[in-house]
Amino acid sequence: MPLIVYSSMHLYNNLGEKSDFYYGNIGLLFYLFTSTFIFLIYRLYVVLDIDDKIGDVMTIINITLQYIKFGFFFYQWKLIYFNKNELN
Repeated sequence: MPLIVYSSMHLYNNLGEKSDFYYGNIGLLFYLFTSTFIFLIYRLYVVLDIDDKIGDVMTIINITLQYIKFGFFFYQWKLIYFNKNELN
């Protein structure tokens, strides 16, 4: 929860400015919000005992979200690394 709050505050404070870690922050927020939502839905299905195969689907969705998050992180790294090399 503190990561979500801090990341949201950082994103809000840097709306009008150029942020160094914009895409990394977006990736982290995206993953944390969706992952929290997925696990809450999964817990609801477990408590209500609706379907046994929902866990497999939720796991696949969570792994896909991890890859999307790492895609944002990689893009942010690429922007920082290649801009750093152009300045030297």
